[in-house]
Amino acid sequence: MVVPLGHVESQVSAGVVQFVGAGLLAVSSSIFAVYALRNRQLDRLESQRPFWRYLTLLGVAGTTHGLTGMLGAAVHARSLVALSHAALLFATVFLAFAMRELYYNSVLAPPPEDRDVSLARLRRIETGFVGVILVELVVVLLIDQGAVAALVKGAGSLAFATYGVVFAERLESSTRGTSVDTLRRHLVPVLVCAGLLGVADLATLFGVGHVVARSVQSVFVVMVGAFLLTASIRLQQNVHGLSTPE
Repeated sequence: MVVPLGHVESQVSAGVVQFVGAGLLAVSSSIFAVYALRNRQLDRLESQRPFWRYLTLLGVAGTTHGLTGMLGAAVHARSLVALSHAALLFATVFLAFAMRELYYNSVLAPPPEDRDVSLARLRRIETGFVGVILVELVVVLLIDQGAVAALVKGAGSLAFATYGVVFAERLESSTRGTSVDTLRRHLVPVLVCAGLLGVADLATLFGVGHVVARSVQSVFVVMVGAFLLTASIRLQQNVHGLSTPE
């Protein structure tokens, strides 16, 4: 069987773009994780610790997704695909949880006695989100059904991103003009792009070529990496503020 030269060139080009984009994501996520962890160490407010912890985990998951993407550009292995999918979903859900923590620590949050669902119970419900990620991981590793994996990843990404965006938008009126609002505005695009990145695989189910779908994924990976870099600058400024003696 003769493979057209144009097809080979397209595959190589897509692989190079994927490698560069994944590298950017790995670097920006690792920087983000370092500054998020530093904020957690310096922030004396106990109520803010879960927020910084989730942002740190977002950085770790993003770094993992970037590294697996770099490896996946050269080697195709089911374990790499599974780890990459899980890392993306974890990154999205950790950022969504961070937005929820930020909302419940704001003045807009209803008092505990007026909540239909307590924060503690909401956190337990959110463990179901992690269950979705584990299901997707098993589907990729054991069943090797690309369509099913794409559907689970796409649905999970959209659900997690929407969950986080809802809380982020509720924060707008109470945090406008503050440093929290600046960080929120940097993180919302990360949520949106991560959600869209998760559904990019579904394009192949509707007749879109693999190379085209792969290129679209790379675009969203670059966007997530770029938005995380700008958010890292905000975190760095916050570290400087917390480190400066009053």
